Amino acid sequence: MQKVAWDGGTRWLHVGLSTTLTFELFGGFLVSDPNTRLYFIIHEWGGLLATSILVVEWLWIYADGQSKILFPWNREGMSLIKTDILALFKGKLPQAGRTVGLPGFWHGIGVLTMTGLAITGVLIFLVIPGGRGASSSSAGAADFTMLSGVHREVSYIAWIYWIGHVSASILHQTRGDPVFRAIFLGATKPRK
Repeated sequence: MQKVAWDGGTRWLHVGLSTTLTFELFGGFLVSDPNTRLYFIIHEWGGLLATSILVVEWLWIYADGQSKILFPWNREGMSLIKTDILALFKGKLPQAGRTVGLPGFWHGIGVLTMTGLAITGVLIFLVIPGGRGASSSSAGAADFTMLSGVHREVSYIAWIYWIGHVSASILHQTRGDPVFRAIFLGATKPRK
């Protein structure tokens, strides 16, 4: 059961990242066709907005001391993740919220995946052929093609993350854990 309400900064960053990532993932389906140039432009500017929010997220992770929760890559953290996974096979969900274990680790995977998308997306933006990026040479076209391929591969991981994250949230909510209220309203108990 969700025991800790999320603080305002985390909630706003979650809204910003979840909105921009969802928009970018679904918008990504529209950018591969050369006839959809407008969608590509919207996608790249949406990606730059998401990158800006992600930079603030990294600063927030550092300032709020969330590294040990999101990246529990030590013996104790891996043991807690293993315990949470084994509990899933017994039908027990791990505690949602700011806990070291599977939920924190999964959020960390999401932050790293979004960072991969942001880095490759910004690099793509810088080498867009045709004079809009930093390079309009034929080398820019080769770099654009290579980076676009990497960006697409990372987006597959982002889809796995997004589907897993949304599914786990819905599962928690249906089992009586008010995760939506906690992350979007900052409350773990219904308001009277």
